[in-house]
Amino acid sequence: MTLARIGWRENGDGLDVALAVGRALAHGRAAWWLDDGDYLVEAGPLPPGLHAAPAAAPAGVALVAPRAALFCGPATGYPYWGYYALCLARLGIGFDCVDGRAMAAGALDRANLLVIPGGFATWNFDRAEDAPGADAEVRRFLSSGGRAIGSCGGAYYLSAGRPGWTGTAAAQPLYTHEYLQSGVGVVSLSLAPGALARGLPPGIDMPYYHGPIWTGPASNAAVAATFADLVLPGRLGIDNPLDHQRFARDMKGRPAILDASGERGEAVLFSPHPEMGDLLRKYIALDGYARRYLPVRGLPVLRDTMRFYAPADSPSFRLVANAAHDLMTRPGTRRVDPAPARAQAAAPPPDPRGALGAMLARVEPGSDPDIAPLLDFVAGGLRERLARAPWPIGGAWAQAAAEVAQAVVARLPALEAAPAAQLLLEAELGLALLETLARAADTDRSMESP
Repeated sequence: MTLARIGWRENGDGLDVALAVGRALAHGRAAWWLDDGDYLVEAGPLPPGLHAAPAAAPAGVALVAPRAALFCGPATGYPYWGYYALCLARLGIGFDCVDGRAMAAGALDRANLLVIPGGFATWNFDRAEDAPGADAEVRRFLSSGGRAIGSCGGAYYLSAGRPGWTGTAAAQPLYTHEYLQSGVGVVSLSLAPGALARGLPPGIDMPYYHGPIWTGPASNAAVAATFADLVLPGRLGIDNPLDHQRFARDMKGRPAILDASGERGEAVLFSPHPEMGDLLRKYIALDGYARRYLPVRGLPVLRDTMRFYAPADSPSFRLVANAAHDLMTRPGTRRVDPAPARAQAAAPPPDPRGALGAMLARVEPGSDPDIAPLLDFVAGGLRERLARAPWPIGGAWAQAAAEVAQAVVARLPALEAAPAAQLLLEAELGLALLETLARAADTDRSMESP
């Protein structure tokens, strides 16, 4: 077998590495995960510009193709699931959107990875979505070789301590029902040695929005990371900033990521939001950090701060990739067809670019004079990207693109009175989704045999 080695360093640590490997697996090519986080991939077409070197023999962990069921029901709602859609597409992991009723009807049979986003804490699917049988289907999925990843609300659902939760990790959060007693911000984590940390530095930053604060390690869950520091308090979306005193009292040194394995299934639980990554961090900073330092350092410096966030190459996305790799390669993991479920659309999806343009049209820099020049700068850049935004999107990503388009259009009325930073965040999320789904579709085309 002829192999190619695809390395992170040689490709500037960009997530085109993960995209190429994810799509190679989806196309039926073998791939291996090395101890340093690099990959070996069975030789074949690769995306243009990706650096690969010849390799001699298979080594490392043989990877398994994931097919994700992404929970997109109203108990989470858009934009919360949109961040995970962005993350999964950027990693080349195909997904089907499911809600409680779809799960109750057997939609999880087509998946081997259930991804439960954050947003509002998911207490249980049966009651939250009027979908009797959905929770039983999740439990059956977890006991029959299905694996799960949950962030924030999804991590609560996979914890113990409330009726309806799966108890996959036998760990109870400090705050269960009244979870708003923590706060909002950007936090840094200290990663423990192990599969989730493979190829990553010892610390990593990401947004945090009231995720579970587990009071200690569980008997069936390894602590994959602990809370290290509060980087930046935030109030975007939910005006409840996490302060340094609360962080030191309740969170510092406590588990932030659990890796659970036992009778109730196998899952990785993220208290913070790796899937929100640099995108949400950018707008938390615009709403706080930039407001504080624009008068101190001036517009050119803060413009560069905004320009060099990397929503499509968020370092924290690699934690999700590592979690998926590790979960998929555990003994007993079910094998499924990585191709999407072919849902037949009743009508062509709406073009979401009109709704994104309407979001940007509502941005009034003068409504927030403290950061007006930055709001104008960021909005201008998004308008330029919107003019080039791809649509429609086909191939294996057509159904995901349709789900995104419908969600973006349906979201617009809720943003009528939104502040400028929120409008910019949601406009960029929609744009990044279109760009990333199109990039994944282009990658598929480039990897098809001539």
